[in-house]
Amino acid sequence: MPFTDVAALIVDAEDRDARAARDSENLAMLVDRTDFDVNFEYVSSTTDHDDPEVVRERALRKKHGIRPPPLPILAPVAQRDPAITTKLIERYRAAQQPYRIPDDKPKSKLDLLNRSRAEAGR
Repeated sequence: MPFTDVAALIVDAEDRDARAARDSENLAMLVDRTDFDVNFEYVSSTTDHDDPEVVRERALRKKHGIRPPPLPILAPVAQRDPAITTKLIERYRAAQQPYRIPDDKPKSKLDLLNRSRAEAGR
């Protein structure tokens, strides 16, 4: 291979790496959306809307004023770099937080202690 071709490959390597990373993330986002679509379709087709548990959860959401998010919150399920995955999981959990039904009061002091430790990250 002539040296001019090698030099061109070296110069173009950074652009190719950036393009490959972008394409990889685009593919991972497609996997996330496909997983959401498949799970949504499954849950929609198997959920009985008259089931007492479903009715109870719907009533709890209404009681607490929790409305569905304006856009779906997609879980990061695709294989990515661990640092990127960690950031996406944190973003996913933060986005879900306003739509969670608040937990009941702690049943004991030990439960309260365990919850405070979990919130502190221990």
